[in-house]
Amino acid sequence: MPDLDLARIAPMPSEQKRAALESLKLGRPPYAYDPMRASSLDILNIEAGPLASVARAPWSLIEKDICHKSRSKDEETANLGVGRALYDFATTSSIVGRRHDIFPLNIGVSEKVTYWWPAVIALDGRPLVPFIDPRRATKRLTAAARQFVFSVMRERCIVDSDLDDVGFCIVQFASLDDGVRFPQLHFGEEVELLDFETLDTMVQETYAIWHEVLEEREAQSRRGTGTKGPLL
Repeated sequence: MPDLDLARIAPMPSEQKRAALESLKLGRPPYAYDPMRASSLDILNIEAGPLASVARAPWSLIEKDICHKSRSKDEETANLGVGRALYDFATTSSIVGRRHDIFPLNIGVSEKVTYWWPAVIALDGRPLVPFIDPRRATKRLTAAARQFVFSVMRERCIVDSDLDDVGFCIVQFASLDDGVRFPQLHFGEEVELLDFETLDTMVQETYAIWHEVLEEREAQSRRGTGTKGPLL
């Protein structure tokens, strides 16, 4: 299950979980935001060394790279919209940063989740671990999902002494009437964080229901094809 869908569904009550999981479709969506993510360190002006002012990559080069990596015109348009909005915000806010690898958090029975980008950025002189949620309104993180993500970020970062004084931010994107995207920032201190036991219980219940849903889908598929059991 994609990490963003897990964050959106895990905080729901059990019945809502089941309904959301039953409507969850597997497979590749019409387009993905991988081209933008591949250019994220350039967009946010990240370098390998300590936080310092560096020459910002021109948008023209980032735009060219995103177009090259996009699989379709729709994917190109979606990625350029989010990428340009994030680039303009990073430029006007004078964001700089350094790369910092943060490994996935083990949660649930055997799940590993990653709700951060491998960097620490400086925004208004404040160090932050960012997470970019590029999805549009119907699929992006809700308030409860942001609480879940911030809580996971805290649980992962408290074991890294280099991140003791670092905050967390989630960047989402709203749309103007003409379709132009613009960033909306949320910060970890704005919400009451959940402890690991609560997070773990949410994830375990979500995957238990998800496995039931998958088994039901498989059973319906077998009935539809007249197959009574696995083919040997």
